Amino acid sequence: MDMTGVNHRPTLRDEQAEVTRRRITEAARSLFAVRGYGATTMQAVAAEAGVAVQTVYAIYRSKAGILRALRAAVVVQPDAEALFREAISAESDGRKLELFARSIRQRWQFGSDVVRFHLEAASTDPTVRAEVDEVLARRRGGIEALAVSLDVVRLSDATRAWAAAIIDALTMPELYAELTGVHGWTPDEFETWLAGSLKSQLLGV
Repeated sequence: MDMTGVNHRPTLRDEQAEVTRRRITEAARSLFAVRGYGATTMQAVAAEAGVAVQTVYAIYRSKAGILRALRAAVVVQPDAEALFREAISAESDGRKLELFARSIRQRWQFGSDVVRFHLEAASTDPTVRAEVDEVLARRRGGIEALAVSLDVVRLSDATRAWAAAIIDALTMPELYAELTGVHGWTPDEFETWLAGSLKSQLLGV
């Protein structure tokens, strides 16, 4: 809505531009998965997306720019964030951990591959490394917030740190990718296992 209070519908050009952006990011995501981030060229992305390479550069400037767009889609997941907020405010520790497990399942089901691309890119690109560190700091902050909210770990700073370490280890995206991609678990099976493991480790149930 603009300052006049009038809603403006997207123009045909806006819609076409959005389709082009989506085609480019989907093409890059597919190529990063098959070839790896380092081996994928902007020309290859353009060819896969069916657009001119100049268009890819004009929109994203670099592979890091495409990766940034993919990361934004993974980081900003309203449904997963709503589940996390619900987990923090849940009355029982068991329910907190169940909701948190669901939020993690949803986040990694959608974006564990993008996390892998970022880690690969960060090994050679200092700019990406700094951005990854920022995202990891946000992740650790969320884990700390969950740990602090648990009744069972409110006894001491050391106990909270121990709980946060357990939560961190069990919710790594690499673990989700290993269990679902290599061992054939379904996302539902991962969520059930994660909720049970968190409750076993933190609540002793």
